[in-house]
Amino acid sequence: MRHLAAVRRGVVLGFFVALLALLVVIPTGVFLQAADHRDSPLADEDPPSDINDIYVFLNPSDPTKAIFAMTVNGFAVPAVRSSYSFGPEVLYQFKIDNTGDMKEDLVIQLTFDGFESLRDSRCPVSAGGGGQFVQVFGPTKPPTIGAESVVVQKGPEAHGCTNLVLNGTNGIRAWAGLVEDPFVVDIGQFNRILGGAQDTFRAVTSPVLGPLRGRPIRMDGTSGVDSFGGFNASGLAVEVPIALIQGTANRTSTYLRTNTTIGVWGTTSRTVHRRLSPNRGPDDSGRFIQVQRMGHQVFKTVFLPTAVKDTFNRSVPLGDSASVAQYIPDALTTTDNDGTGNTIAGRGTLLTNLGVATLPGGAPLLLAGFANTDRNLIRKVLIPDVLRFDLSMPAAAVGVASNGLQNGRRYHDDVIDIVLRVSRELADVKFPDGAGVPGSGPKGNRRALDCSVLSQCPDRRVLAVLQGTDFIKMDADLTDFSTNGTDRPLTATFPFFGIAHPLPGAPGTTGFPPQQ
Repeated sequence: MRHLAAVRRGVVLGFFVALLALLVVIPTGVFLQAADHRDSPLADEDPPSDINDIYVFLNPSDPTKAIFAMTVNGFAVPAVRSSYSFGPEVLYQFKIDNTGDMKEDLVIQLTFDGFESLRDSRCPVSAGGGGQFVQVFGPTKPPTIGAESVVVQKGPEAHGCTNLVLNGTNGIRAWAGLVEDPFVVDIGQFNRILGGAQDTFRAVTSPVLGPLRGRPIRMDGTSGVDSFGGFNASGLAVEVPIALIQGTANRTSTYLRTNTTIGVWGTTSRTVHRRLSPNRGPDDSGRFIQVQRMGHQVFKTVFLPTAVKDTFNRSVPLGDSASVAQYIPDALTTTDNDGTGNTIAGRGTLLTNLGVATLPGGAPLLLAGFANTDRNLIRKVLIPDVLRFDLSMPAAAVGVASNGLQNGRRYHDDVIDIVLRVSRELADVKFPDGAGVPGSGPKGNRRALDCSVLSQCPDRRVLAVLQGTDFIKMDADLTDFSTNGTDRPLTATFPFFGIAHPLPGAPGTTGFPPQQ
């Protein structure tokens, strides 16, 4: 019972930060492009500036250190490893709010030289795609805040070549290079569901809905296909003593609840202009304009309509309440909101009757007994689009109330299954009038998703979350949210990324996952 309580607390209070991104209303026919990889029209044209994922977690071997990590260059093909590099005109930043005002109090900045730069004579191109010189500054107070930045060139610093652990001042360490992409999701099947070619992740015959089209169960007991399996990405990581980032001021903010909690988001920015000096290399003293930002996983990809994603990428978290709250649905509560028993418990009963709350038809329910009384809960937790991270939580805590999942984010956390699991139980859905199921009463002022045709659902995300998992892992592992089924093991030492996929045919070749 104690473990179950920890699971509920960790999932409900933390994972809402991004879990419910799958629940928002996007016009029918808009497909996921690839989680947060290539998540907007402009990002699709600029891979070195395109943030795939942001991570922040405690060093599992030293809980006095926090790891900030980012991946870019999604879908890097192992056969051409040396063609992927960090942008020499891109400013990579981790922004940290430790006072609760949704503005960056500290920044960690990384800049890279291009292959043609004079300083890269120190970093000859290696077989692993290295050869860039990197400079790291921070955490330090930024001279400017918001969507325009300048290089700080002060505070703790580290510098050196990619693919090497760089020991800096004030106890910081840094690393950058090619890595195995740790993100895991069956994005191909998700797009088939949205497009109407499939109904669920796994084929199942519901006692109410009848046969639902999906993937068959394979011989190994799985159904899903990791769409990122076999691909690399460019990863960067900075290790920082938590004493350098923890806030001290008393807060009235509900966004950051304690003085040990920080808000973290990543940004990439490009220079207004860049000048090359024959003696000093590039002059990065000019302004950098933000081109992308990211906090919660899959937030933009599923949460925002395509037409507004580029504008959102250029914005700041402080404005999220005014700009994106309109897209977020109501949360179910313990109180019936339409006269049909449309509560969290009622939704659980409906999922059980549909045959998707037990294996092999679907994952087990997660929120039984969760006593929510606030229909705005989803909006409050999603906004701003910033990862919350409690620095006081131990690295080895048991269950989903550990330092990972949505208390920050670790590489191996199964964020997608938690998104799917919580989404199907909490978001309000408008079912057909008179259908006799919870949610089939008058819509009134409910902000609900559209499933007015029960077996089809005009908003097909309702079907996509129906089973609570994409079945990439074996069924026996579906309750373990601390593993996501990544195709290469993570390393046990800093920077903790999995080693990049080698050239095809070399020892250790994994290859792309088999399709069905």
